Amino acid sequence: MDPRVQYREQLQAFTRQHRAGHWSGSFAQFMEQVLPVAPCQFVRSSHQYIWDMLGWSGQQDENGKLRCKLFADELFGIDDALARVADYFKAAAAGSEVGRRLLLLLGPPSGGKSTLVIRLKRGLEEYSYTDAGALFGIAGCPVHESPLHLVPHTMRSGFRDTYGVEVTGELCPHCRARQEHELSGDFLRMPVERIFISEAGRVGVGTYAPHDPNTADIADLVGSVDLSKVAEFGDEGDPRAWSWSGAVYAASRGMLEMIEILKVKREFL
Repeated sequence: MDPRVQYREQLQAFTRQHRAGHWSGSFAQFMEQVLPVAPCQFVRSSHQYIWDMLGWSGQQDENGKLRCKLFADELFGIDDALARVADYFKAAAAGSEVGRRLLLLLGPPSGGKSTLVIRLKRGLEEYSYTDAGALFGIAGCPVHESPLHLVPHTMRSGFRDTYGVEVTGELCPHCRARQEHELSGDFLRMPVERIFISEAGRVGVGTYAPHDPNTADIADLVGSVDLSKVAEFGDEGDPRAWSWSGAVYAASRGMLEMIEILKVKREFL
């Protein structure tokens, strides 16, 4: 077969695969149609999600070490460092205190640090299009909130008994305000959609690189008050009057890359 024809067929297959998984509906429909298929899949933390992605993209060798095809064609001679990165996500996914720490990559120029992060981001993007990596979020939420955070705390023990998994985490202030003001508290009507990780789309991947380490602005990370909306909502403390443009919000449900972060002032850190 002509290589050009074969490549066009691969492109068509790729677009079919990336169109197939779209879903949207109310939270009640999500509970009925989506959740029963694999409840444990929808309560994963970001660390668990990344560890599952690494397992999806690799295999264990005879020594029990995970060998990720994700890095096979890009990174050479740093197998020990890659194993330590994999061990970090394995421990964090298991719920250890490691998950409360930042993963800091140190090394000389051209040592593979940026390439490693780029491959992780590309792996997350591709994994989110698979059935095993399906992610769902509240439609219109700036942090792509997990719909399961809508379950009230008083009913979470019943959720655990029914589905066999534990729901942890709080509903973000933006969605809480929507629930109260737009839905009159009826969280079953909250719109839910499948989300796909995309660095360019600011979904699940955030990147922060200070333009000038001496003038680094925390607003680039966590946003600031949106003065154009203060007049509409009448209160700077209203979450709907906040600019959710920070890199931290884009990284929610996935990973945040901070470039040359140790060069900024101590006060910023």
